[in-house]
Amino acid sequence: MDSRAFDIINLLLDEADRASPAERIFGGAYAEQGKLLLFVNANGGQYTATDENVAGFGQLELLLGSAVRVIAGARVERARLDVESRSPQGLATSARLDDTDVLPALSLNLALSERQNLRASVSQTLSRPEYRELSPISYFEVIGGLTVFGNPGLERARIQNADLRWEWFPNVGEVVSVGAFAKRFVGPIERVIVATTGASALSYVNAEAAHNYGVEFELRKSLADVSEALSPFAVFGNVTLMRSRITPGNDSISALTSTDRPMVGQAEYVVNAGLGYTHPWSDLSGTLLYNVVGPRIAEAGVQPLPDTYDQSRHVVDAALRVPLLRGVSLKLDAKNLLDAPYRTVQGSVVRREYRSGRTFSLGFSWSPTR
Repeated sequence: MDSRAFDIINLLLDEADRASPAERIFGGAYAEQGKLLLFVNANGGQYTATDENVAGFGQLELLLGSAVRVIAGARVERARLDVESRSPQGLATSARLDDTDVLPALSLNLALSERQNLRASVSQTLSRPEYRELSPISYFEVIGGLTVFGNPGLERARIQNADLRWEWFPNVGEVVSVGAFAKRFVGPIERVIVATTGASALSYVNAEAAHNYGVEFELRKSLADVSEALSPFAVFGNVTLMRSRITPGNDSISALTSTDRPMVGQAEYVVNAGLGYTHPWSDLSGTLLYNVVGPRIAEAGVQPLPDTYDQSRHVVDAALRVPLLRGVSLKLDAKNLLDAPYRTVQGSVVRREYRSGRTFSLGFSWSPTR
């Protein structure tokens, strides 16, 4: 990866020149006249990565009577990752991860009746840092403008998971379920604000530990039970409520403001809902979707600044498929109909805010018939 940054220095452009359109200023004429000069910025550099992963797994499934099924297994991974970095000044840095992990999993499925199940499972997984997160080569955020650099001292995070879920299938294609989950993280990777000379920057650290637990509700149900006229319609959705707490480590690159806070990127709630329509005897169908994710920390703050939060935004999408003639169908998609803003705040300050706009697409498909 070759990441380069440059500074454009204005030497002789007067006020009238600077008022010109950007296409004219940077079109090349001013540079040829020596009015603009290009310098290599201190940010940037190069890094290469060698990633090797060898794994094997085994699984055993047991039926204990007609109602109980046990599935047990384990995956063994040997992973080695080397990241070699070089700054614009020629300074070389190496980062290496070399780990062997055993990742066991156990699940128990109990059939309470023909239409009800109880499922329980425990497992261990892991999360490895990305190449860029291990490289100290700095770069600028596309949105936000802060400098970001990796941490060669990062380690992989280990995650222990436990789930319990009750499921009920009232009719074909319908489901009602309630679940509870818990996760324990050892060494989770966090994106944090780092105090540097002149301005704040972003980097990554391993926290000591974190815990995440919550409940989840899921529903997929036809409206035929409400009224026969509503039988082409179905509602579906899921709601997740969760709480997470993290124990920061003693990493020297960041003096975190909050020692009792949620994990970075972890919202307290997620809601997905939808309404679907399927014509009884044709391919006419439509879907209306809704989503909202609660506020979550985007960057853990450094003293004395507060944590930075991505605010929640409501999203509505719609899709319609209309059959035409001889296997030809029209498909209309509409996304982000509310065009709610992306907003990131730090205390009372709005750090960034923008809208991505609505998207509409129209397409045709043809399925040849015999």
